[in-house]
Amino acid sequence: MSCAWRRAGAAVLSGFVLVVPLAAGPPAAAAPLPAADGRGWIEEDLGRAEAVGAQPAGGGLRAAREPAPGASLRTAAAPAPAAVAVFGSHGLTRPARAVDVRAEATAGAVLLEARGVRADGMWTEWRSAGPAEVPAGAARSGEEVGGRIRLPEPVGRVQVRVGFGAAEPGGAAAVLESVRLRPVQRTAPDAPDAPASPPATDRGPGTAESPEAEAERPASGRPFSARVFATRIGHVGGTTANGHRVRENDHFVALPSRRGLSERGGGDYTVRVCAEDGERRCAYAPVWDVGPWNTRDDHWNAEREEWRDLARGLPQAQAAYEDGHNGGRDGFGREVTNPAGIDLADGTFRDGLRLPTNAWVRVDYLWTAEYAHPAAVTAAPETQPVPVRSGPGMSHAERGVAAHAAAVDVACQVPGDEVTGPQGASDVWFRIGPGDYIPAANVSGGDSAPACREGEAGP
Repeated sequence: MSCAWRRAGAAVLSGFVLVVPLAAGPPAAAAPLPAADGRGWIEEDLGRAEAVGAQPAGGGLRAAREPAPGASLRTAAAPAPAAVAVFGSHGLTRPARAVDVRAEATAGAVLLEARGVRADGMWTEWRSAGPAEVPAGAARSGEEVGGRIRLPEPVGRVQVRVGFGAAEPGGAAAVLESVRLRPVQRTAPDAPDAPASPPATDRGPGTAESPEAEAERPASGRPFSARVFATRIGHVGGTTANGHRVRENDHFVALPSRRGLSERGGGDYTVRVCAEDGERRCAYAPVWDVGPWNTRDDHWNAEREEWRDLARGLPQAQAAYEDGHNGGRDGFGREVTNPAGIDLADGTFRDGLRLPTNAWVRVDYLWTAEYAHPAAVTAAPETQPVPVRSGPGMSHAERGVAAHAAAVDVACQVPGDEVTGPQGASDVWFRIGPGDYIPAANVSGGDSAPACREGEAGP
């Protein structure tokens, strides 16, 4: 099972970004790398990485001989890195537009991803170098692989995530031996790239403070929204793509791209998913898995990673099921038997939306809008989501749930019933969506939001 990523061949490998050894030349889709002169390079500490499917081994990280993470994938034939290492973020002295990332590993398949913090303090989506295939046996201990990762906009903080290969059949498990990165300020073809010299700090998300950060901002106001078909994940006891162990009545979702995959336990990428038929109910849930059919289909983006012939908001699996796109098959050649564009964990499916069966839902991809007053939901216990109500008080109808760690943008605040929660006792309630209210006692952040105007429901 742990060897499926490498055994699957070129068609399956297309689901992941791979980079070739530098000796063989950079990937065709990646920008040329500057000389490795050591200026501005940051060496990552493998011992401090958040590792999924890997164990420390002689100063490196060894991939475990277990099924690759990804509970939502339709079959075991769909690929996933055998192990993933997520490193701490690094604050920059100047905004960066790209990141050079290099790694040493004993397996021939390495997935390099990076992201940064936007001017509004929220993360960009993950971006990756490549794709390119790695010749069998090309990567050896002491040989680097690498690529330049262009970010969606200038960022003031960067973070790297590395997936590495499965164990060879009958051989030793893959070992990640080193990772280093270098932020790049300029990426124009007619201008030399100027590497930064950021401090090697390890702090949480921050704000790009430089006035030079004239970013290509996400659309202000409403996030991108799409009507997609939802199915239930199940797989209790399985492991998601970010390393979360699936619980009974869990609250998270899976989307068919790693670009919007949150860290384990985090809610950097959160959706608001609402039932369309009958009673209006919405669930605010973090993206913790990849699927249900594809792994490179960020259909919510105008410039999607794959399937750019399809309209924005149309999942490839839906197009395959309804219109025979790609011969009615997904990116791995499997016959698509339903049009699912999102998978819901059991708690989100049953308790959050109260769906009796698979159904069409409305999904708002919250991170695609600029956040004015960002906040995170804090539930106690974390396994129990916070009820969302139609007004600022316990007597108002419960109309959905907000999962622990879900990232929300507080539109306004209003006094109501006093509630005691993880943030203490407070009579303040936050409006986080159209007619959706939760107590401030269950929210970290959002205090800067203005007072709600009388009769205001808002977006």
